[in-house]
Amino acid sequence: MKLLGIVCLLLFSFYQLLKLVHGIVRKKHIAQQTGLPDLPLLGVPRKDGKKIAGAAVICGGSIGGLLAARVCHDHFERVIIIEAENWLCTEESWPDDASDVKSKRSRLLQWESYQTLQAWSAACFEKLFPNLASECALSRISIIPADWKLFLSGKEIKAPKNEYNGSLPPIICAGRPGLETLIRRLVVGRKQYPNVEMVQGTVTGYEADPEQPGYLSKVLFRRAIDNKIISIPATMVIDCTGPASAGVKMLRRLGHGVPTGSSGPSLDGLTTHYDQDFRYSSFDIPVTDDLIQRFPKEAREPGPIRYCLPEWTMDRRMVLSQRIDRNIVQVVAAGWSLEQIPTTLEEVETLARSLNLEIPIPEWWFEVLHILKDVEMTTKVARIPHSVYTLFHRAENMPSNWVAIGDSVMTINPIFAQGISKIFLGLAPLNSMLHQEGPDQLTRDFAKKFFNAQAEKLEPHWGAVKGIDYNYETTTPIVGETLSDDWFIRSYIRAFMRLATKNTDASSAMWRVMNFLAPPIDYFHPYLVPQVLWEMTKERRNA
Repeated sequence: MKLLGIVCLLLFSFYQLLKLVHGIVRKKHIAQQTGLPDLPLLGVPRKDGKKIAGAAVICGGSIGGLLAARVCHDHFERVIIIEAENWLCTEESWPDDASDVKSKRSRLLQWESYQTLQAWSAACFEKLFPNLASECALSRISIIPADWKLFLSGKEIKAPKNEYNGSLPPIICAGRPGLETLIRRLVVGRKQYPNVEMVQGTVTGYEADPEQPGYLSKVLFRRAIDNKIISIPATMVIDCTGPASAGVKMLRRLGHGVPTGSSGPSLDGLTTHYDQDFRYSSFDIPVTDDLIQRFPKEAREPGPIRYCLPEWTMDRRMVLSQRIDRNIVQVVAAGWSLEQIPTTLEEVETLARSLNLEIPIPEWWFEVLHILKDVEMTTKVARIPHSVYTLFHRAENMPSNWVAIGDSVMTINPIFAQGISKIFLGLAPLNSMLHQEGPDQLTRDFAKKFFNAQAEKLEPHWGAVKGIDYNYETTTPIVGETLSDDWFIRSYIRAFMRLATKNTDASSAMWRVMNFLAPPIDYFHPYLVPQVLWEMTKERRNA
């Protein structure tokens, strides 16, 4: 008995040591991998009131460009957004009700596709826009607690309501048209940020600063109204051109991104990609208040209705449903290497009933489909482009005043809906760094420090989504990698998700990480690791 007591004491002491180490590492990862330390400074004016001289030029006026302009408003004398599409520069693009928008984004795959936002994004929006709640109400966009109604193989991964006294942090329930219309109205349409202006044209190039080597001095664009090339003096340039990454081509023409020596990689060699072969169909269905009252009670509230994810070893298909913009029900059927993509709600029902789940989808969910089947709807069927990541933080010979954010840096499988949060993981540290800059020009190492900070925050999400995509043999991996790479960590995460369906500590950790409110190290808390390893053992036994 004495020996047993000593063993128990040693084990307890070891466990406490592991908790201490985990806490220290977690604190470091919160600072490096999340935007939480940067959140308090968002929307805060500069201390001395002196803005940086000159203009911040934003190349691209989509959501990333608009949000970048809002951040730069606090720091620069002028902010200029260059947008290629004509109607996006007019009042047509920022009505109070997004349903009044008659045009569509011509270059955006996800304009009428599935979109959702995490609690981290909502927190950033609230910091940047003090009038967010009233403007959302005007747009009939709901702000609700972040309860995702998330199910793995039919078993719920519950949100940690008790940790927040029954009231979870908020999320914004908006589709892409509604959200972008709202942001454009806030940044440009309300004229509450008078130093922000939008011009219509196509960016054609940059000019190097002849007096300051390593800096850009001007942005060139072809003005739409007369087709003339116009130059805009620029103190900072932000590439928000999305997957096109137009800025990279323009930098290359100036000799940037090419190492001065022979050892470093060129910018061309720093773009990595893989093909997840992911396909989906998305149905946007406008509903009236009367029709909503016919729904089962489980589906009457705005926000997520049910997100049904597969157990990765059992199926490759999923169905999702949510109510956005108050009166649009969005239904999504998706999966890896789908041979047949549903084009009607009847086909969605067939797919959903054939899913290999431990607990079937309840009948009330199918009742919603039956109620909606006769409503006129917008259908989008798509194959997702390759996932792409450009490692700007490893590039050499780059301009000190050029940065890129959002899809210009990384595009990942959009079914995980991380696009807006990814933008803020760039803008939050950018804002913090601008608060440290003087009023004259950006310091010589500004861009390098920014890309390093952004990479630390983005790479965990690149690795997490890639790990899920690599679970399927139909994925074409990155050149030099195989689908068996990192098999242990991927098996661990699969087991963790299973544990989260029956363990509140695991489900709480998963909810926090999914909402960008905690780093992935939370999956490796000493209390949870033995339980996850046991789940892994059971999986191997059942294989």
